[in-house]
Amino acid sequence: RRIIVLLIAVIAAGGTAMYARSWIEGQQPTAAAAPAPKEIEHEVLVADLDLTAGSFVKPQHLRWQQWPTDDVPESYVLRGERTQEEMVGAVVRRRIAVGEPITDGAVVKPGDRGFLAAVLNPGMRAVSVPIMATSGNSGLIFPGDRIDLILTHALATGQGEQRVSETVLKNIRIIAMGVETADDAEAGQANERAKTATLEVTPGQAETVTLLTELGKLSLSLRSLAADGEAEGTVPVAADSFTWDRDVSQVLRSGRLSSRLLVLRGSNTQDVTVQQGSN
Repeated sequence: RRIIVLLIAVIAAGGTAMYARSWIEGQQPTAAAAPAPKEIEHEVLVADLDLTAGSFVKPQHLRWQQWPTDDVPESYVLRGERTQEEMVGAVVRRRIAVGEPITDGAVVKPGDRGFLAAVLNPGMRAVSVPIMATSGNSGLIFPGDRIDLILTHALATGQGEQRVSETVLKNIRIIAMGVETADDAEAGQANERAKTATLEVTPGQAETVTLLTELGKLSLSLRSLAADGEAEGTVPVAADSFTWDRDVSQVLRSGRLSSRLLVLRGSNTQDVTVQQGSN
């Protein structure tokens, strides 16, 4: 009897174990089929190449990169909450390695306290000049670029008023590009927007630029990034550094300007064209 009871107990225990194992294996596929929680994807603004201290941030220096965790520091530029354009034109405070996030503390942005002090080289000055959108390369000039400054103005000569365009400063560094809105009532035109360019110049050139703003219209001519061996901030001395209006207009060069006269002779009228400057 004892042996029979013992066999029954062993068989019952084995059956219970097999049932429990079968039940557990039946539950595993159900758990595996449950979808895993989807991770939130974040993209932060990082440097696309090494940025040295004192350099300007340009659009080609930046790119968006996925952030591996949901814990994104507040100082990072998060896509969807901020834009890449916020950092364009800023000056790097310290070296930023390629792939390193761009933070507010790593750069000084235009308008921040200490921006010009961080940008200007020792002994240099900052001066701003007004330019129109078309004379500023349609917004394609950025801080850190180098330009030639061109003046266009009218002069009274023996042949009447003539216009001339001349390069007054060469190889000048742009340190800021700002926008100011003119008052419509004073400007006389609706929605007229003027731009200002801030230049890095010597004290003597600052006086020159201030006077140039009173003489005529200023335009910026963007220079190549390739070094050409020309000294920074040089004043042109070549004879071909200016262009008269007659050099680009055949009519002004020939001096043959036509005028129309209405001649009345009694009841007859005649429309006559007179060539000025002809014999």
